Amino acid sequence: MTETDVWASKTSAQHQTSLPPEHLLHSGNAGLIIHRVGMLEYEMAQEGRDFSAELVNYMNRAQAGVATTFLYEEVFGVRDRVHWFVHMKSPELYSRLLEMVDHDAVFQDISLRDRLPKKGGGNWEKMFIYGSLRETIMCPQHGFANVDHEEHTDPRERRETFVPPATHQTHQPADQQLNSANAGAIILRTGDVRYEFREEGRKFLYDWSSYVNDNLPGQATAFIYEQTWGQQDRIHCLIHLRQLEDYRLVQEIDRSEGMAKEVYDIERVPEAKGGGRWDRLFVPTSINDVVMVPHLADGR
Repeated sequence: MTETDVWASKTSAQHQTSLPPEHLLHSGNAGLIIHRVGMLEYEMAQEGRDFSAELVNYMNRAQAGVATTFLYEEVFGVRDRVHWFVHMKSPELYSRLLEMVDHDAVFQDISLRDRLPKKGGGNWEKMFIYGSLRETIMCPQHGFANVDHEEHTDPRERRETFVPPATHQTHQPADQQLNSANAGAIILRTGDVRYEFREEGRKFLYDWSSYVNDNLPGQATAFIYEQTWGQQDRIHCLIHLRQLEDYRLVQEIDRSEGMAKEVYDIERVPEAKGGGRWDRLFVPTSINDVVMVPHLADGR
């Protein structure tokens, strides 16, 4: 077991399930991700985390090979906001999750059990603020101009997943790639690309993530995703960190001379569209970061 494996086994989301790592779906090998966000009531936050952790553990065992779910907590953001990443190969498999929700006795017990005996009684419905539970569907970015990673994708894998998985977006060796299962922290970066610059915006984000990946193997891995069945031309980047402190390394790379020369200073807007660099590609104020870490069983 490598040093990275030892670190991941103690601090990453894969500890939330007893399944072996090779049986897990994650942000690197999934065909799509359902990102669910929920806001816990302050007075019931710990009960809400306990409920979520128990549910995730059971779902992963019951849905092995179909879906893998990890629980993350937001930091440097909104207190007691939690995130679930549900990883699947393809959307049609969602029907199996619905079948479990409707008919599985253990799932029903976990969901409906009284978890608030000293707070007036109740289950998860009292723990979450009404209207705060929302979902976004993200698919690994694919098919845009001048990016050839799909050429190296095994055709059998393309059939197994909705789109080619994000692992093919990087040249990092597989044993050095970080993902939602083995990362110690994740930054979710979201931006809205102007419609007229949709291809250029995706290419910029791909170039940025590739530069990070090439320079920080084993410490950071960035994958890009397209929002599907949601807002048009909203794109996402999951920046996986070995540990939260490694964001400093991403910042250093982001501000480096090489990044400026190879990514930021490139003319990306065609002259026919007025010319310009990356800062013309996105809707102002739309680029936002959310920092999150895996839920730990003894976390408060």
